[in-house]
Amino acid sequence: MKANFHKLNYPIEQAFHIRKDVREYFDDHWHFHDMIELVYIEHGQGGRYIGDSIDAFSEGEVVLVGAHLPHVWKSNFFEDQLPQQKKCVSIVIQFPEDFLGINFMSLPESKHIKSLFKRAERGIVFVDNDRKVLAKKITSLLKLEGMDRLIKFIDILNYAAKSINYQLLASPLFVDTITDSDNKINKVFEYIMDNFTEDIQLTTAASLIGMNKTSFCRYFKKRTKKTFSSFLNEVRIGHACKLISQDNIPITESAYLSGYNSPSYFYKQFKGITGVSPTEYQAKLI
Repeated sequence: MKANFHKLNYPIEQAFHIRKDVREYFDDHWHFHDMIELVYIEHGQGGRYIGDSIDAFSEGEVVLVGAHLPHVWKSNFFEDQLPQQKKCVSIVIQFPEDFLGINFMSLPESKHIKSLFKRAERGIVFVDNDRKVLAKKITSLLKLEGMDRLIKFIDILNYAAKSINYQLLASPLFVDTITDSDNKINKVFEYIMDNFTEDIQLTTAASLIGMNKTSFCRYFKKRTKKTFSSFLNEVRIGHACKLISQDNIPITESAYLSGYNSPSYFYKQFKGITGVSPTEYQAKLI
């Protein structure tokens, strides 16, 4: 999935933009933009791709995505499902970091929100009761207008900033890479995200940035602190976890659908990355 830049039509007469999306399924392109985005999934399920994080999502999810962080939600659905079963609903809020002016984040009262935005550079998914509280607050925002809406939105950010019930998504190394100007390594990331379910060739990845295999491996390790194969395995295993947990796909089939032709190699990589075997991981879901 190649990350495309989306220029948002941001309404300058408002501090932030909020909309409710109702569609048959989530199937956007992997993209990024210059706005921070708060997303509440009211209805739907599937796979969530944020940076190098691949995981399952279901209704009730609340995620804060930082500016310039590639992301997309992809629905799971089957052709024999009824239209009402396929329907996906989300509430999306988009805003710049300086939505209240360039000096707002410098105020001592704003330090927690400033810290929240910093964490959002990796993507944040809220869990447990805080997820439910935020979902309710976000839904109520649709009924308000003017200053009442703005005050409620600040209250939402303040609540999210104080939450301890959250998980960070993209790895720090991924964020460090996309925030610098290394177009070469970004091309490699795009290639991996677009082709990780297929047979990826090291020579092809190297040729994308005009290097031979030896130079490429050295360069990739220097820039990411990981080997090319270890990064690729992390992406593939993340996808396999999503297939097993959310789609209920058998372990062996999940391996093939994630780009592995050898079940034994898949098992080895799965345990090395997650700490448990695929069977143990599946058992925890029951």
